[in-house]
Amino acid sequence: VNLIHAKDSAEVGAGKTLIDIVRAECPSLADPELAKFVPSAMLPNTHLMTCFNSIKGQFQRVRLVKYERELINTEDGGTIGLDWSPPFSEMPEDDRPIVLLSHGLSGGSQEEYVQQTVKKLTSAPYNFRTVVVNFRGCAGVPLTTPVLYNAGFTSDYGFAVGHVQKRFPQSKLVGIGFSLGANLVTKFAGEQGESCPLKAVVAVCNPFDLHESTLCIEA
Repeated sequence: VNLIHAKDSAEVGAGKTLIDIVRAECPSLADPELAKFVPSAMLPNTHLMTCFNSIKGQFQRVRLVKYERELINTEDGGTIGLDWSPPFSEMPEDDRPIVLLSHGLSGGSQEEYVQQTVKKLTSAPYNFRTVVVNFRGCAGVPLTTPVLYNAGFTSDYGFAVGHVQKRFPQSKLVGIGFSLGANLVTKFAGEQGESCPLKAVVAVCNPFDLHESTLCIEA
């Protein structure tokens, strides 16, 4: 595995780094007296928390939401799985807002955090239409090319957004990403700039600096 990253930290805004902006806008995160987290005694570190969440999912096979899967093919032959909820048989096509959800590393629409979010968004008072973008080889999507997805590979996400936009030209689109998916969605929005088709982006637990995050995991 080769890590490709900038030599120096990228500056955001008027000569300010991301950490400078966070300290200025969210001072509670930089204050040692306020920025505290006390984990459960049963799960004292991040590694055990991650393992527990994966194991819990194996015993929790209950589907919280119903999906209708649509497979789309990219120009290079790759396959992306779009899991729509509610199914079109329950919610016919209209112009209501659509939320596109991007899962974390090796995840998919079956993850509990994805299902919980979908359930919330598709229920009253929101009643949105949602679609989970399952990347190549994830959540049972067939791997049809040697090319896999990664946090910097935004072309597949852009392809999925474009497909949804063409199918629902009158609907407002919002992107939500979790973990690695949050990094990808944020990168996509930055690349698109003013022409971004997403009206809003929500990044949950975004590992903004992938290089530093990798070093932290390896430590």
